Amino acid sequence: MQISDLKPDAEWMYSMLTEMSPLHRFINSPGLDKSFEILKKEIPEITIHEYPSGMDFGDWTVPLSWEVIEGKMTDTEGKIIASIEESHLFVAPYSCDVDGWFTKKEIEKHLKTSPDNPNAYALEHRYAYNYSLLGNWGITLPHKRWTELPDEKYRIKISVKEEDSTLKFAEYFLPGKSRETLCICAHIDELCNDNLSGCVAAAEILRKLATLDHRNYSYQLLLVPEMFGTLLYIYNNRNKVDNTFGMLNLETVGAGKNWVLKKSYPENTKLEKLLRKAMLHSKVNFDEISFFEGYGNDERYTSWPTLGIPGVAIQRFPFQQYHTSEDIPEIINKDYLADVCKMSFRLIHLIEDETAPVFTDVLPPWLTKRELYFDNIYNSKNHHKYNNLLLFNIDGKKSISDLAEISGLTYPEVESYINKFVDAGVIKIQPAKWR
Repeated sequence: MQISDLKPDAEWMYSMLTEMSPLHRFINSPGLDKSFEILKKEIPEITIHEYPSGMDFGDWTVPLSWEVIEGKMTDTEGKIIASIEESHLFVAPYSCDVDGWFTKKEIEKHLKTSPDNPNAYALEHRYAYNYSLLGNWGITLPHKRWTELPDEKYRIKISVKEEDSTLKFAEYFLPGKSRETLCICAHIDELCNDNLSGCVAAAEILRKLATLDHRNYSYQLLLVPEMFGTLLYIYNNRNKVDNTFGMLNLETVGAGKNWVLKKSYPENTKLEKLLRKAMLHSKVNFDEISFFEGYGNDERYTSWPTLGIPGVAIQRFPFQQYHTSEDIPEIINKDYLADVCKMSFRLIHLIEDETAPVFTDVLPPWLTKRELYFDNIYNSKNHHKYNNLLLFNIDGKKSISDLAEISGLTYPEVESYINKFVDAGVIKIQPAKWR
């Protein structure tokens, strides 16, 4: 089987997405644990990594498991204004217990709404990431409902369960001829298009890559609770990280206005160029945004200055239902899930073609004997391109696409010229070096 033969299974992706979407998936939670059980059942080759609550790693600490048991807001007559039965987003993840009466002004200090989606609950994720807020409580309400509430007192009752547990993330590693690795990553916590859509697409890509007869490079799936999972992976797997040449992040790929290519940092890396080429070849209309635009996720952590691993992303952006209770399976477009897989397969095809020529002997080849010499007097332009810039940069590290860029020749021109040396046995082809 070749990469060109790979066909994404949109029905499998959508089925996985709908099964996991109702689960309340936060950084460390029973809902996330159940999601990993589902993944392991579907893809037995996946490894589930576990790290205990309270474990320090670098500047970070693994949080407790958190689960909301009860949450509701009532008025003085006992009428329910909002509850977790209506939406689990009513209670902010990692909120603490509370039971008391509060004025509207007091509640506002603990409230988040989404004015752009006035009838939806908002995702309040700041409590989960900002430990200065631990010991506090938070809720969200539909913006329209909040603005229409009378200026009275309301009872807020929240009961949560916090306990020691293990924070989990999933890894699926496919070794290739080279240990140099492309990481395909998505965060499994939070909502549906954000970002179960990226998770099921990434899982489908690895499922299909596993069927290939040969892989020049290694490929890795990481499905993580955002930020914490990636940082834990980096901290505890430096041997694998050192072999990682790039991250492809898939985010909000099942719904949204436009396809976008999110550039690497710094821009114009080889991975970014190949992704651009892959999306162009896929014949989809797409925009380009900078690394710090769009939705920022786990590509930020591999791109951190201490690692410098370029990260690019494919997103659909903007996404109207972002971080709200309207992010549900019904908005997912199955064709988009298939499309992002096809773009990723095309990128991987280009990566697999990133081979590097290397001379088989310490001495230069006899060009005129093989009719591969361009005379500097009669053909000075090609002499400089081929016999100077091209040949003097064949070092076993630069790929054919690198050599084409350096020499000003096209990829087919470089490939055709080098193949003549390969046929003569004076050059051999090996996987390109990325790092």
